Amino acid sequence: MPFVTDAAWPDFVLEYIDSCHEDEAWEPYHRSLADRYCVVYPDMLRYCFNGPVGDPGPGFLVGFQGLLSGPWASDTKYVMPSVVRQRPHFRPVLIFDIQDPAWATRAHLRLEADRRMHQRYDYASQHRYDHTSNLNDCPLPHLWGLSLLGTSLRVYCGDVATGVIEPVSEDPPSPLPPDFLEGAWDIDILSQEGFWKMKEIVGDIVCLSAELDPRAHFLPISWTWKAGMLISFLRSSLGI
Repeated sequence: MPFVTDAAWPDFVLEYIDSCHEDEAWEPYHRSLADRYCVVYPDMLRYCFNGPVGDPGPGFLVGFQGLLSGPWASDTKYVMPSVVRQRPHFRPVLIFDIQDPAWATRAHLRLEADRRMHQRYDYASQHRYDHTSNLNDCPLPHLWGLSLLGTSLRVYCGDVATGVIEPVSEDPPSPLPPDFLEGAWDIDILSQEGFWKMKEIVGDIVCLSAELDPRAHFLPISWTWKAGMLISFLRSSLGI
């Protein structure tokens, strides 16, 4: 069933994400654990935006942006998917940054993960020639962001009008305490809580896109989402 009417993550999504830890399956590709997550999460997002695996969906596509530099060095060695764009103008409506689970266990890596997300908001949107940032180029009132450390999720939201990004970037004390930002990535994306959080975010993006698109390009998707959310709520309530 599609994400819009599902009441929980389907087995194929859970198994696909779990496959990141199956070394034998990935050994021929010589991929690090972070790289593996960067391969599977875009397909999860395609499913979330109403497209089957391998299909970008009717109104959105998962795109690539350049590697971050400086102190925000990543475990990945390649340009990885990090943005969902809205068709037909390919403007960003969701950004994300993916690292392996070890980043959630160390204070200095949690600090870097937070800094990376804030830099993602400032990163040049790339479909523009004036170096407009992802946040300023977002066509919606706010730009959602997902920081994924393995399956540990922290959700960000940037206000396009004010430029304020929540959660705000914290100035780290010196020396850095071992519990700095501990518990900030407190949602397991594969849990039921994670499923409903993704439903909230994707539904918000789809419905706002329908409201703002003058040609009603997204209206059919929006209607499907509103009906589907009701169906999934009823299925969850009735245990179907």
